[in-house]
Amino acid sequence: MTGDEIQLRDGLEASYILGNAITRGQFSTVYKCLYKGKIERACRTYEKDKVNLNKVTKYLQEILQIVHPNLIRIYDGFQTPDEIHFITERVYGEELFERIVDLGHYSEREAASLIKDILSALVCLHDKGIVHGDIRPESLIYSNEGHDGTLKLRDVSFSKWTPNTHATIFIAPEKGETPSIAGDMWSLGIVLYIMLCGIEPGAGEVFTELVPGLSLPWWEDISKQAKEVIQRMLDLNPYSRLKADEAYQIPWVQGSVTQEHHLEAAVERLREFNAKAKFRVASKAVLATRKLSLPFLRRMELR
Repeated sequence: MTGDEIQLRDGLEASYILGNAITRGQFSTVYKCLYKGKIERACRTYEKDKVNLNKVTKYLQEILQIVHPNLIRIYDGFQTPDEIHFITERVYGEELFERIVDLGHYSEREAASLIKDILSALVCLHDKGIVHGDIRPESLIYSNEGHDGTLKLRDVSFSKWTPNTHATIFIAPEKGETPSIAGDMWSLGIVLYIMLCGIEPGAGEVFTELVPGLSLPWWEDISKQAKEVIQRMLDLNPYSRLKADEAYQIPWVQGSVTQEHHLEAAVERLREFNAKAKFRVASKAVLATRKLSLPFLRRMELR
């Protein structure tokens, strides 16, 4: 496939100055970036063999035109012989779950409002046939650290695969070769599950905990309407699974039948969830550093 076919330009350095890495993921790395030496942006870099070139060919030009308040914008795309670079909006705030534990009051109403924002972004994408492909807690970030920060879904993923996070539960059970629109909704259903009870569902729990009439301790404070939304998002059948535009119209999501009491126990569990997540990230960073340093140490031993 040629550069013309995948609609990417050469000459990244002509307009952008790349800085240090901000984050490193399974398939991409995000760098600090300056546009024309003064406008702060970010650059997400993929190794070319890890990119879904068909998705780039089919949707990139349309994605570049999308401006949505709850979706990190992609401004441009470039290629080198071995890499593909996407210039994106730069965000500075914390992840969603970190913000939740800092709220003075967190209820189903706040959770529904947050899910409504994410669904709005997904409706925008899914109406155009575009799969997001990477919905998980780490992909939900605030635009800034202030109280006026906007919740944003990370830029559309162009990876060939859905990332294998610490919990494969974020990957839909149908496990297609590439991410799908129905898979996006499964992933969001798991995010909502954690938002409301503060823990990840274990194997087999997703479909038993929410069965009508079954009451486990961490669901006692959650309304029937909220449970129904999660159940429909976590439908095993991808063809009958709740769609983004359908979910957006549900009264619970719209806030008309949503409870307002503080979910204190869920917040405390989320605090533990965040701490474990940070530990996993730190552990991976240490392992990556050791892996990079091994060749150097071996060279030193040979001297």
